[in-house]
Amino acid sequence: MKGTVLIVEDQPNFREGLKFFISQSMANWTVIGEAETGEEGWRKAVELKPDLILMDIHMPVMNGIELAERIHSHNLDTLFIIITGFQDFQYAQSAIRYGAMDFLLKPCSDEDISGILDSAFKRLRVKRKEQQTTKEHLLRSILLKYQMNQELTSHFVHLFQCSQLWLITITDYFPAVKNYRADDLYVLQYGIYNIIQELAFSEDSEAKLLILKEDQFILSLSSSEQAAESWRDNAAVAVREYLGIEIESTLLGSSSDIHLLMSAYTGYCEHRVQPAGMPQPEAKSNKHQAVEAVKNEVMSLIISGDHLALQDYFEKIGQKVGALQLTEVKLNVINHTLVLDQISEVLGLFSNQSKPVDMLLQMIDQLHNNGELQCWFKDTCRDFTVRLERWKQQANPYVNSIQQAIDYIEEHYLNSELSIKQVAECIHLNPSYLSTLFKKETGETFTGYVTKLKLQKAQVLLRNTDMKISEICQTVGFDDSTYFSSVFKKHFQVSPSEFRQHH
Repeated sequence: MKGTVLIVEDQPNFREGLKFFISQSMANWTVIGEAETGEEGWRKAVELKPDLILMDIHMPVMNGIELAERIHSHNLDTLFIIITGFQDFQYAQSAIRYGAMDFLLKPCSDEDISGILDSAFKRLRVKRKEQQTTKEHLLRSILLKYQMNQELTSHFVHLFQCSQLWLITITDYFPAVKNYRADDLYVLQYGIYNIIQELAFSEDSEAKLLILKEDQFILSLSSSEQAAESWRDNAAVAVREYLGIEIESTLLGSSSDIHLLMSAYTGYCEHRVQPAGMPQPEAKSNKHQAVEAVKNEVMSLIISGDHLALQDYFEKIGQKVGALQLTEVKLNVINHTLVLDQISEVLGLFSNQSKPVDMLLQMIDQLHNNGELQCWFKDTCRDFTVRLERWKQQANPYVNSIQQAIDYIEEHYLNSELSIKQVAECIHLNPSYLSTLFKKETGETFTGYVTKLKLQKAQVLLRNTDMKISEICQTVGFDDSTYFSSVFKKHFQVSPSEFRQHH
């Protein structure tokens, strides 16, 4: 993975120096464009959609602060770093409120440039992972019919931006000519994923491969169906030659027509012929049938969107196992836990508590009575329910109140009048409810979150400037420098001056 950079700088020598350094020394970044003015930089930012913009503060036509403000107001999905001299830094720091992630101070060494680009790449990786997860959530919600509403479909169309969506299906992970085991499944999936991604990207730089189910991927392409023929043939041949596995590719349609996509996917699944080597439903074991029955029950409750009904179901199962023999209790708990793990994987509800099957069996075997099993199962169901609710919010950011609140705070944290009531009014929630929800989701009170945000902004200024601590205090929204220093030390275990010495 590489990030793309746009350099907006009116000094030709400095611009060329940056471009040369990045091309020679930064393996994670590629310069895809350059501009001499802020106006030209804006046009190229819209056209090229870079991951990162390096922009000078002083430029003709439109300066760096004006460009930062335009990027912010148009919600352009890019990181940006302000290039400035020390004498202009107090002016440049206003770019923080528009989302500047850091500052590059002239004159700057190769070490300065390298360090700031490494930090930017780490942030880009996190951002891309979040985008990948969101897209996969949306695909599963709509194509697998887990959840669908107008806001969700609107967000889907926005994220995929009229891409052509292809369904790639693995016809059989365990062909007779190969001695693959069930334990090899994830390695095989990883191999197939990388082969397809690499070949598709070589044909279309906008290609994105997303996991729909364990045996199905969705490939998003900007190119037409005709242009994809080469990729389809090469991918099928490569997967067959490297892994001995067959794949088939089917065009579902444009992401702008969701109903057509759903119809095409449903039609494909209904007419799909199962390979002879795959177990048929009637050949499944009693244990597998039990797991499938539980899975169907839980999935129907999730699809219905009835949160309380799902909780009631878990409670009834928990009460039921208390009246069974210990062996039956363990079997019941194992079946339900396996189902929750399978659903979690399909939906992307990843948890630090998920364990391989053998570890799960060992863990349950160590529970010696019905009471211990009931408590363990109750905790497992509670964890699943929490992760499911978070998934619903991530899949539909238009109804994610906490994210809306955080966005509002980011934009208005310098306002001394900012309050939980003001934020609640903006996103149309009761202040008391928002306060409780905010604490639950972020782990911090509203006041604590705002204070932490101000301190993080102060770190940027301490690391990059020689501004007095009293000036930094006022810049990030504190009225009293003594109080600022006290809060800073309490949060970071060092005083502002000590932090500056070590950074």
